[in-house]
Amino acid sequence: LNFFQDHVWLAASLDRALADERLGVRKAGPAQRVVIDLSSPNLAKEMHVGHLRSTIIGDAVARVLEFLGDTVIRQNHVGDWGTQFGMLLAYMEE
Repeated sequence: LNFFQDHVWLAASLDRALADERLGVRKAGPAQRVVIDLSSPNLAKEMHVGHLRSTIIGDAVARVLEFLGDTVIRQNHVGDWGTQFGMLLAYMEE
């Protein structure tokens, strides 16, 4: 595929975007309240780099929604309180 760009159109579009406080992005209708779940690492296990992925993606989505005018609540669940914590408590009682 060959793509050709119109340099005059591109320059005019960039000038319009840079002159606008919102970079030419319109608000997306009525504002909403949105909850974004971030990472939920298990407190009984070691954290690893995989936990960062969902946090970074969630934060990026939250920033886009805030820019569009929504109210965003970032939420982070504090891991699993199930079997692993029971095992830790049993060990601590010994």
